[in-house]
Amino acid sequence: MALEDLVSRLLAGDETLFEGITAGHALGWLRHPERYLGGWLDETAERLPRRHARTILLGMGGSSSPARLYAEARPECDLVVLDTSNPDTIAGTDFADATVIASSKSGSTIETQALLAHALANGLVAEDLVIISDPGTAMVELARSLRAHVIQGDPDTGGRFSGLSPFGLVPALCGGWSVDELRGELAECSLSQSLIETAAREAATRDRDTTDGRSFFELGGDPMSSGGALWLEQLVAESTGKEGRGFIPIVAGASNIPRPRDMMRLQVMAALLARRLNVDPFNQPDVESAKRDVFSLLQSDVSWEVPAYNLDALREALFRSTYNVLQIYAPLEATAALSTLRQRVEARYGATTANLGPRYLHSTGQLHKGGPAGVVAVQIVQRPRTPPQRIKGRRYSFHDLHMAQARSDVRAMSRARRTAVQILVDDLDEAAQLLGV
Repeated sequence: MALEDLVSRLLAGDETLFEGITAGHALGWLRHPERYLGGWLDETAERLPRRHARTILLGMGGSSSPARLYAEARPECDLVVLDTSNPDTIAGTDFADATVIASSKSGSTIETQALLAHALANGLVAEDLVIISDPGTAMVELARSLRAHVIQGDPDTGGRFSGLSPFGLVPALCGGWSVDELRGELAECSLSQSLIETAAREAATRDRDTTDGRSFFELGGDPMSSGGALWLEQLVAESTGKEGRGFIPIVAGASNIPRPRDMMRLQVMAALLARRLNVDPFNQPDVESAKRDVFSLLQSDVSWEVPAYNLDALREALFRSTYNVLQIYAPLEATAALSTLRQRVEARYGATTANLGPRYLHSTGQLHKGGPAGVVAVQIVQRPRTPPQRIKGRRYSFHDLHMAQARSDVRAMSRARRTAVQILVDDLDEAAQLLGV
């Protein structure tokens, strides 16, 4: 297709540009700057709670990753993103004297629901609670029953394309960005001919080395230490990784961390990359497969045991893989240690990505199960140090939820005919010894 035709059709919001049927209700993001950067931004900033300096965001995937990007771009931003079910991290979080944002497009995200129940039982009051969710969800109804602050998202936009909507803008405002700062930062995000042309050229450049529907995507930063790289990793992996094809985000390339001002261009680029692979950019058909078992596992006690595995066979598989992934169920504070472990594994075995669980279930998990074959996943579960405590209103603890999510994903990987081995350790140094690095 000629570039001028692509530009005109995208400016018109032509859903037939993309594979599948999802685009018909997923292109709202193309108009987010016009919708949210005018009067909506002023009105929202005026009614957000301002009693406390600290802000804690409860959310997963596309409902949390834009917040990290905004926080990274403004170092003074006082925002903590709690995108985990890890009991040690949660036990160490103080919910009193903080503005708390619970963010979930569907309103049914199990981690966000459990975290919110825990926060309300441990210091959070409704006056300091902001709930962001799509219209009509259970979380919107909960917010109204609590008389908490409610901000509704755009139902015509998927999570990973929501950074220029309330899911990104509200955490930025609560974390310290001013209205004027946001408008200045995002001034060039409106869809335009020049923006689309730049994104199309970037997609074409990234696609040059694609073989059999597979290529590596150099992130220009480490998702374990960079909010911008983490956001971009999800955008690329979840938009392109399906039907046996996909771009595999790796920690490589010249340092080039995205800022909020880059979001629209990169969203267009990701959609066009998926178009080049002939896959639907806006669905995630393999994400739900890892979630279905969690609820059934939580109906009974969840044991902290893992199946037996052959260490020699695992090491051999790591050498022969298309790429490797470290799926680490550990506290958020383990990111630096995970980054080091990933580098060591990559140095010995080849291209390796790393993700914290259950965060990756809402992000690169789609790529792991639906993308290029030949991936080998090492799921490393670190034993919690804190004792189990039942979440108020639920029959299970975060210990149960954390392990249930890990176990269900190994099963989903196996059903997708991917190699996945689960290892139980006390710390990541033990995992490094097992992997011979």
